[in-house]
Amino acid sequence: MLRVNLMHERSNGRAWHMTASQSQAPPSERLSRSLDGTQTCTTSARAAATAPVLLSPLTPPQRRGEAWPRQRPTNAGTPDVLSAARLLATPAAAAPAIRSALVAKLGRIRSRSRGRDDAREFYLDFRPIGRVWSNRGIRISDEGTARRLLEKIREQIAEGVSVEEVLARYQPIGAVANGVPTWLSRWIELRRRETAAGSLSPNFLRELERLAAPGGHFSFFDRISIHEVTYGLLEDWSLWLADRKQSPKSRRNFLGYMRSFLRWLELRSEIPKAPRVPPVRVEEYEPRILSITDQDTVLAHIPDEDRGIFLALAHLGLRPGEARALTLADYRDGWLFVDKAAKSKASGAEIRGTKTGKPKRLPVSEDLAAWIEERIDPARRFSATPLFPNPRTGRMWPHKALQRVWNQALDAAEMPHVTLYEGTKHTMATDAIRRGVPERALQRFLGHASVLSTRRYARLADHALIEVLRPAKAGWRQAGDKGPANKTKRDQLVDGGPAWIRTRDHPVMSRLL
Repeated sequence: MLRVNLMHERSNGRAWHMTASQSQAPPSERLSRSLDGTQTCTTSARAAATAPVLLSPLTPPQRRGEAWPRQRPTNAGTPDVLSAARLLATPAAAAPAIRSALVAKLGRIRSRSRGRDDAREFYLDFRPIGRVWSNRGIRISDEGTARRLLEKIREQIAEGVSVEEVLARYQPIGAVANGVPTWLSRWIELRRRETAAGSLSPNFLRELERLAAPGGHFSFFDRISIHEVTYGLLEDWSLWLADRKQSPKSRRNFLGYMRSFLRWLELRSEIPKAPRVPPVRVEEYEPRILSITDQDTVLAHIPDEDRGIFLALAHLGLRPGEARALTLADYRDGWLFVDKAAKSKASGAEIRGTKTGKPKRLPVSEDLAAWIEERIDPARRFSATPLFPNPRTGRMWPHKALQRVWNQALDAAEMPHVTLYEGTKHTMATDAIRRGVPERALQRFLGHASVLSTRRYARLADHALIEVLRPAKAGWRQAGDKGPANKTKRDQLVDGGPAWIRTRDHPVMSRLL
């Protein structure tokens, strides 16, 4: 006799005992697993494919220590839907025979009299999870239709979809199960799991949770079904956000999140097609950039013990989060390997992948290489110690501290206020475009996912002052650069040679890989 035991799944004080009539399979074909340390499932590969599995209520022992009574196979009795739904979520239900037996017990066809003529109305009873009164708005008029619909629902559950999700597909449009908040919570839960697995940024998850909080910007959809979301409704939401004093850029971002959510519903076949999202016109921000000579002046006013990370930002165009996350092990022979970034502005920020998820290997300028070599202990070159620690704490720089040191240097150099990002990355990239560095080469160097992000620096370069051109200074080259020492020969390499990213005397600096 083949026996399948799921002893500790209780519903209303009873456990459900699963048995199947089948000849005993050889011991080599038996499988045994433990569920949560208490449930066991013992079956055989040959028997599981053919054995009909029956469910019968099992009376629990009356005293502690008393053995569970043996139960004989029976055709009487069915478990309630909630108990069967819970069993379907257990690893034991992965076996096709067990899952089929559980699914076959889900749902009952019932009817009731309605109206003056006592017309019969059929429905499917899945209580306590819910009931199905119609097939997407079409009433169930006879028992045959009800039976076909019940089999269709069971097929979907057998494919691995939860009972709750399948029933929601057959609820009225305005039902809670079809509401935008219900599906938003499921979508955000999936994003939460992706964040825990390292696939998404924690900042992105926190933004979604903020929007979905009570009274948040997603509260516009609190009483709206996923089947009622249209282009017009999204346009109304955009104007509603404007009434809430949200900037065009924020509205565009929020509509982008909603587009991702609706696209997810379409891929799951919950809605036939995701509606288009209305565009939001955002005026392009004109960043303030420094001339290269002014950038050098500001860097000179930063204390030497703090200067390393600012050299990396200004010379390599790194994002602040990328520079803060660098460790000693990321520096090798004049090159930096950038494959991670700090995901918040705090000193204890979580370290994840870069913004684009793609690593990059960059050459280091001579000034930056000298600063690093002066401070690295050779015995710790392979450690995870920050490459640019805050000299006051020895830990990762918090973003506010970086901005504060940068502002102090601007004041000391009597320069106008320019943000850290604009005075380092934007300034470096604009200068590279002015010197004729190809867009694709600069895109790879900066780590942009799209060349469109790189292309905007060309527009900035058109408006930049002539002072951004570097003055002639001799002998400033990348650490380890083995280019010709003769100036005439170096100049001849520029026209047909590789892209040069940064110069002090006319053409010389670092090459891309």
